Amino acid sequence: MTGKLLFLSILLVSCSSVPKTTAEKAPTLPDLPRAIAEDVRFPSAKRISVTVVEKPLLGLSYLGGGNLAAYEDGKKQYKLFLIRCRTAQQAGSYIFDIKNQMQDPKFVASYGGYFANTAAGPLFVFAKGSYLAGIAGLSEEEAIETGKEFAARIPN
Repeated sequence: MTGKLLFLSILLVSCSSVPKTTAEKAPTLPDLPRAIAEDVRFPSAKRISVTVVEKPLLGLSYLGGGNLAAYEDGKKQYKLFLIRCRTAQQAGSYIFDIKNQMQDPKFVASYGGYFANTAAGPLFVFAKGSYLAGIAGLSEEEAIETGKEFAARIPN
């Protein structure tokens, strides 16, 4: 009798008509390795500093921790960042997660990256090898030009 009662209880619970709620949740950051100093990846001309940031870069929740370099060119200030992923595939999918968080992103075919205005200002992001790189604070044209030397320093 106890077995039948247990079976009926399980059957009633599994057939209940209580709707399951699907709560929307914000995209989570991929499992990224610990941020380490990679100063050599950043161009040295006009560079003021390079720091390791454990929290999301630029205050944007969809960016992980990584390296952040500050630059000054006359009155113009901008930042370059680098996030190391575990694999190139992870970096490739992470760029799409970031794109989905941007408002009206513009595809930049020459880099396979995206440019958009964000809460942190103009932002250009691209993936290269197992790295995700970005330039904040420059116009699209300036970011693409600045990205040439930066991308050349990032391994495939």
